[in-house]
Amino acid sequence: MNVPFNIRPKNNKTLIQMVVKVQNNMATFRAFSLLFILLAGFWPSCSNAQHIEQLFDEHNTLDLSDSLYFLFETDYQLTIGDVSRRRNDFLMHPHGNPNFGFRNNGMWLLTSVANVSNDKDWVFSINFSQLDSVDFYLVQNGKVINQSHQGKTQKEQRFRVPTFRVELPNSDPVDLYIRIESHSSSLIAPLRIQAEPLHSSYFQMDSLLWGFFYGGLLILAIYNLALFFGVKEKSLLAYVGYILAVILWQFVWGGHTHLLFTQGIPTWLAGHSELIFVIIGISSGLFTMTFLETEKHSPTAHPIISLLLVCQALTGLVCFVDLLPSIWKNNLVYGVGLVAILSYIYAGVEAFLNNFKPARYFIFAWGMLATGAIVGMLSLLGVLPSNDFTTYCFQVGVFLEAGLFSFALMEKSRGQLESEVEQATNDLRNNVELIEEQNARLDIARKDAIKASNVKSQFLANMSHEIRTPLNAILGFSKELNNAILPTDQQEQVRIVSTAAENLLTIVNDVLDFSKIEAGKLQINNQPFSPNKLLEEMVTIMAKSSHSKRIEFVFDLKPLPEKLIGDVFRIKQVLNNLLSNALKFTSSGTITFSVNGRSLPHGIHELNITVEDTGIGISRQDRKKLFNAFSQVDDALNRNYQGTGLGLVISRELVRLMNGDLTLKSALGQGSTFSVSLRMNQLSQKYSLTSSEDWKEKNVVIFDPIPSTRRSSANMLSILGAKVTSVESLEYLATLSDQYDFFMATVPVSKMALRDTYLSRFVQFPAKKRVLWYSGPEPFAQYPSLSQHFHSQIRMPITLTKLDSLVNQHTTPAKNAMQEKISTLPNVKVLAVDDMEMNLKLLHTWLDQSPVELITTISGQDAVNQCQTQEFDLILMDVQMPGMDGIQATREIRKSPVNMGTPIIAVTAHAFKEEQERLLASGMDDYLPKPIEVELLINLIKSWCHSIEPGEIELPSVDWQLALKRANQNQETAKEMLEGFITLLPEAIDTLSALWEEQDYNKLKTEVHKLHGACCYTGLPRMQHLAHEAESALKLGQHKLVDEHLPALIAEAKKVLREGITRA
Repeated sequence: MNVPFNIRPKNNKTLIQMVVKVQNNMATFRAFSLLFILLAGFWPSCSNAQHIEQLFDEHNTLDLSDSLYFLFETDYQLTIGDVSRRRNDFLMHPHGNPNFGFRNNGMWLLTSVANVSNDKDWVFSINFSQLDSVDFYLVQNGKVINQSHQGKTQKEQRFRVPTFRVELPNSDPVDLYIRIESHSSSLIAPLRIQAEPLHSSYFQMDSLLWGFFYGGLLILAIYNLALFFGVKEKSLLAYVGYILAVILWQFVWGGHTHLLFTQGIPTWLAGHSELIFVIIGISSGLFTMTFLETEKHSPTAHPIISLLLVCQALTGLVCFVDLLPSIWKNNLVYGVGLVAILSYIYAGVEAFLNNFKPARYFIFAWGMLATGAIVGMLSLLGVLPSNDFTTYCFQVGVFLEAGLFSFALMEKSRGQLESEVEQATNDLRNNVELIEEQNARLDIARKDAIKASNVKSQFLANMSHEIRTPLNAILGFSKELNNAILPTDQQEQVRIVSTAAENLLTIVNDVLDFSKIEAGKLQINNQPFSPNKLLEEMVTIMAKSSHSKRIEFVFDLKPLPEKLIGDVFRIKQVLNNLLSNALKFTSSGTITFSVNGRSLPHGIHELNITVEDTGIGISRQDRKKLFNAFSQVDDALNRNYQGTGLGLVISRELVRLMNGDLTLKSALGQGSTFSVSLRMNQLSQKYSLTSSEDWKEKNVVIFDPIPSTRRSSANMLSILGAKVTSVESLEYLATLSDQYDFFMATVPVSKMALRDTYLSRFVQFPAKKRVLWYSGPEPFAQYPSLSQHFHSQIRMPITLTKLDSLVNQHTTPAKNAMQEKISTLPNVKVLAVDDMEMNLKLLHTWLDQSPVELITTISGQDAVNQCQTQEFDLILMDVQMPGMDGIQATREIRKSPVNMGTPIIAVTAHAFKEEQERLLASGMDDYLPKPIEVELLINLIKSWCHSIEPGEIELPSVDWQLALKRANQNQETAKEMLEGFITLLPEAIDTLSALWEEQDYNKLKTEVHKLHGACCYTGLPRMQHLAHEAESALKLGQHKLVDEHLPALIAEAKKVLREGITRA
């Protein structure tokens, strides 16, 4: 084998080792180098040949660290040509530790290999990731055949560590020159060579281990971060910060930065990697202080750790501004870090000695990390050899330490939980007597509150009665006067009285509703209703009031089902509140009432209602108290806009009870928008606003200078199927010359100054029907001659009913529809009892012109006396009267054989459901609220009194709807009452049959009366009718009629028994 160059004899190794040991001192190194060169000339005959590594086993990794030769650069950087010529200047590395210490300049390494294996693809790698620059040169016969420039600042590096892929020729030796340089770490070059397949598997395993490492740390960080959000323990957050700092350091120190910096790490970052150690030291110090609570458990170590945290921060600042050379910066960081670790361990020992049990995990964790850190630092300083163990020792220590820290945190949390449980137990034990005393006080307060609530409820009930009773007369007579022919000024006075009474009744109702809300007793009564009818009723009422204030009212309607199931009274109450508020707080502009809906699964229909105004608006601050009881946004509003402040509170609660939402959007000075969303059962699949044959293909021109009302009118007619032309100006109207079926001419109240101009042009427009829509004073009243040019005049806004009247002829209703209903009442005898004569006079006003025979009295005792001698078909009984009240009078009347089964109706101003239930339980059959509405009175008389001749109408034996009505729509109660009645019916049939055979009419009258009374509550109309006829005949002593009616009654009872059993 040829000798490439001479090297120093082995017996001079001691001298060479001395040279290496003083390599960090440049001047000394130069002196020893000169001495080394001089001595080398005296032993030329003792030189040995350079060792060439034979590559014969492609299945194992070959460590080339023992066969390295080195050459240090001095004042300038050498090139591959320079080192090739200075080949004889290379020195043999004296030991197997490839750590050449910290240097300001680079150095060259040389080794030779010969491939005698079957694999020609090999990989050189230096298993150290912190070298800034690593240049590989493969030389054969003095010629560079391959090269690669790697290192963490080079862009060619694609692996975690510098890697050089080569194709080695068989048997021929090649030289590998490597130049390494680093300003942030020692020059460590653990060189190894592997066959390509072996390197690939090694790389995969290395990546897998690092993935486990990072994944484990991230899982610990995420887990403890989640715990922190649950328990708010500061040490958990400090621990998460420490783990993230460790992950950052390992990402840099492990050589994975090339994943982020594909062009190589920036030079400044590469030269300041020691800052990561500072970050780790500070984060671990903070974790130590928070976990151990050093101020409490380690008072001696606490100031030391605090001082070291400051020192580490200053060290980081020194490194950041480059006040020291790289070697001194690294030594300073490592030294302060090592002292800090020792202080943390000391703090853990002190805390453990102070009975802080979780510190034992802490001590063990830091001990493992300290061991790994010391091994790693000593390896970096060249004291220990650089191999896989020393390279990964710190990573293993970090991972184990992080896991032990997690155990320590769990131990601490468990200890804190035990301490808290013990403290809570002691507190509970110490406070038992206090709690018992508080319970006693609370019980007294609860009783006082219940008593106060009962007093308040009784007060409200009494006030309701006292106010509603005179209101009954005021409202009743004012409505009668509205139908009378009076002078204009007196009509206005009657209207003022009626309006004032209705406002007072609204206030009373609001106070009572609010009381029900407070007591949690407000209930919703769902029943089928027509949404379109309800909406048109609201539009009719509110539009006229809006127009009287010169405000335009916009009604924007979308298709809705014809029938929904909901509480129409409460929906009307909510809409009335919202529209009244919009009208109250708007002085100019428009009020928009928009309604649309959508079908939802399971037969649910969502009704969306919007009330928008251009009024005073509400600021963001005032919205918070808008829904507070008895309050408006400020005192000035209370003076300017009268009201109790209960409307919105009640509306919000009503919407909530109906499973809906009430929202508000408002801007001060711009207006407000209230949105109501209600979900109800859809009863009908037919929609009220759909395409109509009456309007299909009709040519309609709409003239309306107000854009909002014009759009809503055109939209409604378009849905009906009409061809609509919308016109805003008279100029455009003059250009229209086609034949049109309808001309909808609008004269808005906000354009009163142009009314005459509009009308003069309207009468000239050619159309089959001209319809004059107005929102101010009636045009026909001012200009009677207009009726010759227009089909009709109609108040805005457009509704379905109004449009229907234009295409369909309807019979003109009677002038007084209510009087027509009164005249259809049955010919019955009614007793009315009330302590206020004006209420009785109002009843006479209503019923004197009807078939009803009305007898009145002002006392309960007199009513009892009259019931002893006269039989009545119905008794209207006031509840609250002086002397004998209505309940006492009812009990006495029930004892009378003449009126034992006569229906008694409680006429009450009490609005609470509990009061109504109490009246029904006392023996009364139904109730009529005050103020009495004549329509309710008519319906009640018709439902309880039937003027029917026998045989005229075939009544059903069992009427389930009637049974539900008698049970207040409670199915369970109705079923229970019917089944109970059927259970007693066989005995009653036997008793009646036996008494009839014995001709014992006195006992027979009693039994028939019992049967008659029971029929009234069970939905048996035919049996009730037959029992009534038989009882009347028995009372009058008409035994022949008894012989006619009683067999029919017994037969009907048997039929009911059969049908009832079948139903059950």
